[in-house]
Amino acid sequence: MTEEFLHYIWQHHLFNQTVYTPEGSEPIEIISPGIRNMDEGPDFYNTRIKIGNTLWVGNCEIHVVASDWYRHGHHTNPLFDNVILHVVYKNDQPAINSKGVVIPSIELPVDNGLYQQYEKYRSIQTDVRCKDFIARVDPVYIAALLSKGIAERLIDRAHAIHQILEANHYDWEHCAMIWLGKAFGFKVNEAPFEMLMRSIPLAVLQRSAYNLQTLEALLLGQAGLLHENFHEDYPQLLYREYVFLRKKYNLTPMEGHLWKKMRIRPANFPAVRIAQLAAFLHKNPAFFQKLLEIHTGDQIFSLFDVTASSYWDNHYQPDQPARLYPKKLSRSAVLLLAINTLVPLLFAYGHEKDRDDYKGQAIRILEDIGPEQNSIIDKWRNFGILARNASESQALLQIYNKHCLLQRCLQCEVFNQMMTKKLYAF
Repeated sequence: MTEEFLHYIWQHHLFNQTVYTPEGSEPIEIISPGIRNMDEGPDFYNTRIKIGNTLWVGNCEIHVVASDWYRHGHHTNPLFDNVILHVVYKNDQPAINSKGVVIPSIELPVDNGLYQQYEKYRSIQTDVRCKDFIARVDPVYIAALLSKGIAERLIDRAHAIHQILEANHYDWEHCAMIWLGKAFGFKVNEAPFEMLMRSIPLAVLQRSAYNLQTLEALLLGQAGLLHENFHEDYPQLLYREYVFLRKKYNLTPMEGHLWKKMRIRPANFPAVRIAQLAAFLHKNPAFFQKLLEIHTGDQIFSLFDVTASSYWDNHYQPDQPARLYPKKLSRSAVLLLAINTLVPLLFAYGHEKDRDDYKGQAIRILEDIGPEQNSIIDKWRNFGILARNASESQALLQIYNKHCLLQRCLQCEVFNQMMTKKLYAF
């Protein structure tokens, strides 16, 4: 028996009896198991029970054996003094809190057949254990799972954005610039792009944004991608301009070797993405304010309708000519930027300001644009779960990465439906 499985049984009220009569005490009736606590402290809060004729409301702690109460140090921890019920599989010892009060306890009856089915399920060696059964689950529960997944993903992003916001004195425009820059790294160069945007004061960025050449010089120079040995005129010009900007603003450039260039598509080369970022900031020097006014996917594609300056039409790297190909942000790139930058920023702003309208606006934008196409979304499609829009594809990514891979099946409503309605076939 595992404590995690006991949590599952308790949370979903999957036990046979509703009234317990512990030896030497009054009957205990379970009114509500309470709400699972994912933070420090007892396992469930707002548990409601009746002991005799008295209603008790408080916390509940669960263990496989009652003596775990002492092994976990709860008897000396004041956080556990408001526990009103100790739920155990085997009651081998009374639980006493730090005030010397004996905690009422019950042995939780477990359906052995259900536990055996869980053990079989847990033995499945694959990343998504429910892949052969999930298509049989009522679509209502799939929809609920997707709603939970997208909310969880956006809240995770909001927490990450909050850290940047806090480090930049709650300046939303600067925070947005850093978050945007990180997204332009398209995973492979996320870290150096974030370093780049953190290395330039917001005022310097915005002052330089009105001249595209100056902005390219600033960004490429700070990225450590300019030097004095270029042969072509334009990169020489950019280098000279950056030398001036570096002295004027007392800037310290990054090390150029931090950028990853091996085994990536030319369209993702750092210099190209930086040139595209420069074009975007030139068009939108205070883009966070524009972001708050966006409501549709079409507005996003219009916002990101940018092409790097003409020098990059036949270059992927400075001083290295290539075939003619204008460096316009592709529709797939804009989709990823919208999903990973604009929507999280908008949701985070609503989260920080306690504005449900902005949070709802963020989700509606995701619902208005198409889903991503990647190997994880392909997996779900093969399992019979189709993402109809970006909100659903983001939810499926969250579920896969934060639940399936971590084997958090017992916390999933789909798993609960499969087990209680016997949708499996091991």
